[in-house]
Amino acid sequence: DGRLDGGRAHQVATLASRLGLAGIWLRLPWWPRAGPSGVGADLLPALGSCAGIRPGLIVDADAADPDEADAGWLGPLVAVPAGLRIALTGTPATVARWQELIGRRPDLAVSQLVLPPGCGTAPLAVFVPCAPGRDLAAEVSAAVAAAAGRPVLAEVTVSVGRTAAEARARADTDELFTLAGHPARQGLFGTLEECQATAAQFGHAGVTELV
Repeated sequence: DGRLDGGRAHQVATLASRLGLAGIWLRLPWWPRAGPSGVGADLLPALGSCAGIRPGLIVDADAADPDEADAGWLGPLVAVPAGLRIALTGTPATVARWQELIGRRPDLAVSQLVLPPGCGTAPLAVFVPCAPGRDLAAEVSAAVAAAAGRPVLAEVTVSVGRTAAEARARADTDELFTLAGHPARQGLFGTLEECQATAAQFGHAGVTELV
């Protein structure tokens, strides 16, 4: 979460590792799309700070300048020991620019490159990014078809509470959801059991990982 400082981000990464989660992701640029594309780059060390967890970077190719990244904030990621997963989102042209950058940076040790549907003829994995107005079911279906058996990663927003009312109160007070999409329509929402049921529905639809 780009609203955290480096210390808090490290705490979240440590908790994710202790919980046995599959990975931890950082989105650059951070929401909202304001300021330089390196906003949130001070959180990058958290990606490499936890043993046994797969670090990932979500790059909005339409908002992040690959030349600026190449000269600056990609540098610290060379030291990520477990290898870095990169998920790209954006138009085909901007995604292609980032693919070119990644291709000429073998020092990044990218273990998985995840592309949106329609970008790349045979991507290793397909990414469904957050957007407030997206038709999530339709986009997941299109991604699963494009993946043709390869992994499908769906980025979702989450608000979980002891009751549905508590989950709604949390979602209604967090401005992030006006930018990324309300979890009642764009992710996991409600009680823990309701979120588990929704996660199972994603799995049945062909999603292999929730981001």
